[in-house]
Amino acid sequence: MSYSVQAFADEITATFTDERYDLGTVRYQTAEENEAANSSHIGPKVWVFVYNDEASTAFAEGDLVSIDTGDYAPYHGIVSAAAATPAGAILGVAGHAIAAGSYGWIVKQGITECKGDGSVAQGESIVSHTSGQVDTMGSGEEQAIIGVALEADGSAGELFTCKVNIP
Repeated sequence: MSYSVQAFADEITATFTDERYDLGTVRYQTAEENEAANSSHIGPKVWVFVYNDEASTAFAEGDLVSIDTGDYAPYHGIVSAAAATPAGAILGVAGHAIAAGSYGWIVKQGITECKGDGSVAQGESIVSHTSGQVDTMGSGEEQAIIGVALEADGSAGELFTCKVNIP
């Protein structure tokens, strides 16, 4: 996949109450920009512009975001609530807070912080779990793989470093 040079007037952590960019717009963050934001996140990162379709729940850093299954509107996300959701129904991982009813950027590819379920070991393939968390891939869940754990998670809901590659 190749990328062209992009110019965005807003910080990647900016959120909006209006659709500032087309939903599904992809934003590329260079390795230098990514590492400057978090020294443990090396390499480039790809973000996608989404709408938080939750009624009252903000996306928090590390939340796994899936397509809203209430209406399946493209790039309308909710905090992932189901285990082993097919990877194609996952939109990304929140890299920062995005209020309910607001728009913002979430991570689609690269090294980022995810919320674990408390049972993920370093090097394991990860899939969706409940409450916006990720879990270790189980038998028969290959279609749900969204990345790999670069370290073990701690307690359920704690952030840990992963490399995600969400279609």
